[in-house]
Amino acid sequence: MLRTIDWDAGAIVTIDQCALPHAFEQLRITTVDQLIDAISRLAIRGAPALGAAGALGVALAAHRYPDDPDKVRAEAARLAAARPTAANLAWGVQRALARLPHGADAVLAEAQLVLAEDEQVNKKASRHAADLVLQLCERRPLRILTHCNAGRLATVAWGTALGTVRHLAAAGQIESVLADETRPLLQGARLTAYELAEAGIP
Repeated sequence: MLRTIDWDAGAIVTIDQCALPHAFEQLRITTVDQLIDAISRLAIRGAPALGAAGALGVALAAHRYPDDPDKVRAEAARLAAARPTAANLAWGVQRALARLPHGADAVLAEAQLVLAEDEQVNKKASRHAADLVLQLCERRPLRILTHCNAGRLATVAWGTALGTVRHLAAAGQIESVLADETRPLLQGARLTAYELAEAGIP
């Protein structure tokens, strides 16, 4: 499965969530300014995806200014301020920035570790959640209501709440999913519905 956000040959590659569901477009981000713009207009959104973006943004700055750690720290501060209420963004920035004394490659390695951990943790947590749903809900198959978007688009690759739905659907336990509208960009109606259609889940 294509990751929502990833590193490719010196650039951040991410799905433009503002273009969905009408068009699938990828952004190739090579500057912190471009990353801040993508975060500000919600082309990148969702707490885990924002954490990954923060870490990758520091890696981008570290590779662009390998001999100027003060400039990297300044770029990191600007990046963390792009969405002040997004705790994961600041967390990702700080986690990658902690590796700056060891060089740009160490910063990138830490950012890539953030991505790998997010994917692994979400798969494991959503598997546990699916097992819990099956223990607690007797009715089969299940009809599930989701709010906003907590799928792969909000994370690096798998999803949290919608990851749970994916596990349940793979086990043949889903009748249908009701994806409600949320604001400001109709994330439930646009993004969750898109992900469900992509996965073949009614």
